[in-house]
Amino acid sequence: MGEPFEIYPYSIERLTSILVEKSISNTDIIENKLHLLYFQEYFQHLETKTILVENDYIDKDFLEDYASYYVRCFSEYKRKCTRLHFFKKEFDLEDFNSLLNKKDQTLSEKLQQDYLGFIVVKPLPLTIIGRTCLTTYPQEEGEERYFPITRKYDVHLFGLHLLVDSLGFQEQDNVVAACATSTLWSVFHQTGILFHHSILSPVEITKAATKQLPIETRTFPNKGLSSEQMAQAIRGVSLEPLLVEVKNDEYYLKSYLYAYLRSGIPVIFGIELFGIRDNRYKLIGRHAAAVAGYRLHGKRTTGVVEKDVQLVSSKISKIYVHDDQVGPFSRMVFDSPKIEVTENGEEKNLVALSTSWKTGEYPIGSVKAVPKILLIPMYHKIRISFDVIHKTIRVFNSILEELKENIAALPYERFCWDIYLTDVNKLKSEILDSKALKGNYYRGILLGNMPRFIWRATAIQGDSPVIDLLFDATDIEQGRYFILPIEYKKSFSDLLRWLFKEDFFGKIPRNNPAWEIIHWFRKNKERNTVS
Repeated sequence: MGEPFEIYPYSIERLTSILVEKSISNTDIIENKLHLLYFQEYFQHLETKTILVENDYIDKDFLEDYASYYVRCFSEYKRKCTRLHFFKKEFDLEDFNSLLNKKDQTLSEKLQQDYLGFIVVKPLPLTIIGRTCLTTYPQEEGEERYFPITRKYDVHLFGLHLLVDSLGFQEQDNVVAACATSTLWSVFHQTGILFHHSILSPVEITKAATKQLPIETRTFPNKGLSSEQMAQAIRGVSLEPLLVEVKNDEYYLKSYLYAYLRSGIPVIFGIELFGIRDNRYKLIGRHAAAVAGYRLHGKRTTGVVEKDVQLVSSKISKIYVHDDQVGPFSRMVFDSPKIEVTENGEEKNLVALSTSWKTGEYPIGSVKAVPKILLIPMYHKIRISFDVIHKTIRVFNSILEELKENIAALPYERFCWDIYLTDVNKLKSEILDSKALKGNYYRGILLGNMPRFIWRATAIQGDSPVIDLLFDATDIEQGRYFILPIEYKKSFSDLLRWLFKEDFFGKIPRNNPAWEIIHWFRKNKERNTVS
């Protein structure tokens, strides 16, 4: 029996040799993996100094896959994996043995501070990258990176308790999974905590997604899942799939991504990959990835004006996705003009994102991702979708713009709207921390009854919120889903009450999306709160 652990100074050469040794792969296969190139850059960003190798590690997900498929193979595959731990701190065998022998307890705290996460190495010939939880990119000056789709992972290492904020990632295993299965697995790692459902292993996801396969199709080995099968797997954990067709519209793509990601709900990103050859783009294939974060470019309050309304979400310049063919938190960048492709003999200009992909004859930088669909796993009580709230804000914003045109002295400047889904606990925590609200009004909001899930649309001027419009996400579209405003600037709220007086503004039809907001200000003559 070998040593239970090994410790090495980090280098990409050392990582390569460990991956070869601990799997049943070979150097050529490992060195040609895009994952290795990605890890080289990623660990450089994280300033990695040390690798601790935990031998004979039992991984639950691989054990499920092993029991369902590999144990029945003629070749004997091992059921135990290896787990690699990464640290920003330099230490060696002597240091770690001092910790285990209770001679240096200060090292325990230092290791937690400098812990970067782990990679499970599976004992397979090709798809060796198992459950991986690495910390996110560090913040840098001038960057606004957000990773709302992360959770705390407890890591127990020979009695040492470590924590890492991450989202589970793994390479696809074509035998028991596909890219869509790996994507769903990552997504369920977040929604399982958020919505309290069981987190399925890859083989369980494949079984749930393929219950209704045609008879001529095999479940294992699995070559891919359709959007319908992904939706079936989402229903298998008692969530409802929300399908959004992007329709070659960058504005809606960014606004939908932001609205749900900021709430902590992961999004499955369905794309088509195009590679350029001879100055023409050719379809390589279809793919799915789990969106886990985004970067905002420039000031949050200066979004691009499109669809008659200015949104914070329009400032998204990058998204970070769990792409099973690349790595965790890999970048996709909105830096490209539309690409020209031929579909069914017709020339089309399509929205595209730059990727870190390489495949065959297409080197890194030559492969673009064309968005096709978003698939969002929703709690069944969230009934109002983003497009309903967006339409309401567009109409309300256009009313303000029209009033400004007709009343030259109106003290109103164009808003930048921040629209996203939240829940009542997050909302009240943010209100409690807000310096813009105080007194009985502030107290009344904290004590008021509200639904669990809420759409929040914040109107921003400069760097300050002016008003929040809150909507009941659990209501129905035909219902009265507007709850109330949160009035940060009383002068603006009083202006709305004056503008929306019936004798001034006139009648507005009940079917107008902004009717409930206007009616609320007519009904509530003074600033008050939900009861």
